[in-house]
Amino acid sequence: MSEPTATPPDTGTPTAPQPPSPTSSPGRAVTLLLALVLGLLILVIGAMLLYVTAVHPRLATPLTVAVAGIALVVTVAGIIVASHRQ
Repeated sequence: MSEPTATPPDTGTPTAPQPPSPTSSPGRAVTLLLALVLGLLILVIGAMLLYVTAVHPRLATPLTVAVAGIALVVTVAGIIVASHRQ
């Protein structure tokens, strides 16, 4: 016949609660990766515009206006995203 399994005696003291294990969600990793890629893309485009301006000085004013417009659009988009996150 089967023997009953022995259970450890109850000491009466509760065990300390375990801290939650640090887990990162996949969404956060994707967001960080997209932010890194976007940052690298901005750096490459900036370097390209700097090169074009150095080689063709006549294009400095149109490129400055274009970059200012893009900066304005990025700023407004950032404000919209920040306001929707709250």
